[in-house]
Amino acid sequence: MLHMIVEQTREYPMRMEYDPQTGTFHETQYRALAAVRGFTKPYGWIRESGTPPGPHWDCMLLSDGEFALGDEVEIKVIGVFQRADGDHKFIVVEKTRNLTDILEITDGERDELYRLYPNIRDGEGWYGRERAAELLATAPN
Repeated sequence: MLHMIVEQTREYPMRMEYDPQTGTFHETQYRALAAVRGFTKPYGWIRESGTPPGPHWDCMLLSDGEFALGDEVEIKVIGVFQRADGDHKFIVVEKTRNLTDILEITDGERDELYRLYPNIRDGEGWYGRERAAELLATAPN
């Protein structure tokens, strides 16, 4: 079983940063990429992979639910945006959602994801559950 820790929501246009010493989040001086590119879904990390600022896997939760910073959500991984620099972004849904692969998401969800990473360079791309599982088995950056 995997869990996502919510680190960024649409309510915060500035990038949020986690402080593991205090277990709190604080706003940085940088605009959140999600806010800049119109991505409205929660963003965070897979708890079982580590904790920022140390190595961890980032993830995006395809949900219209309301979440607060620090919320823990039971998830399943359905895809990944594989980045050339190894800082992959996993696509997740709530464990109870009836999806198994990124190929099953709605057109609106796909459009929103593609807005987040519109420029795909060599070694990058959107992949389904199988590739995501392969990457999850490696150590995060």
